[in-house]
Amino acid sequence: MNQIYAILLAGGVGSRMGEATPKQFLEFKGKSLLEHSVERFKQWGLCKALVVVSHKDWILKTETLLSSVLDADDRIVEGGDTRHLSVLNGLGCLTLHDTDLVFIHDVARPNFSLDELYLLVEKTKIFGAASLVSKATESLVYVKLHTNYTEEPLDRNEVFIVKTPQMVAGFMVKELSKEMLPQDLNLHPTDLCTWMGERRVGIILTDHKNVKITNPGDITIAEQLS
Repeated sequence: MNQIYAILLAGGVGSRMGEATPKQFLEFKGKSLLEHSVERFKQWGLCKALVVVSHKDWILKTETLLSSVLDADDRIVEGGDTRHLSVLNGLGCLTLHDTDLVFIHDVARPNFSLDELYLLVEKTKIFGAASLVSKATESLVYVKLHTNYTEEPLDRNEVFIVKTPQMVAGFMVKELSKEMLPQDLNLHPTDLCTWMGERRVGIILTDHKNVKITNPGDITIAEQLS
């Protein structure tokens, strides 16, 4: 039988928010963003264990905040220098079999549905990996690095915006882990889709409610959409 796990990324330091407190601790509908995601996965009820990845300076606060929510099989682990290294740290504390499935979720995205979790499971069984995505609604162009012009419009009907949660199968984690990471941290994968490279990733279309809390004011928008 498949075991299902969830890695919850909560390693931010609040730099882009301009806050002294990292955004995972900001209040969303009466609870922190971190608590909201943990409780949402607990409500879903099919995960064998949750792994919360925290910045080392905030592990104690994370433990205190989640003390009444996490179970014996759940873990809090220290994050890495990039999002991808944080994901690897989370995966590193799991013993995965080929048929096991792992959610990867940024707790800065509070508005995902329980139905989407079921859909991700089914899609991952087909492709080995799956992601929530949303349609691009504005015109898009391609701009090369270090230039100030574009000469290549993109067809927005063929471009989608990547969201979380995402999901990956145990056999795919083993395959991906064999690949060498670039020494330049700026070249590390930024999500599961970029880690997968040219491999197929199943997609689940989500809606406009799945916004990421990145800048001041995003909390208010997310609450209004929820």
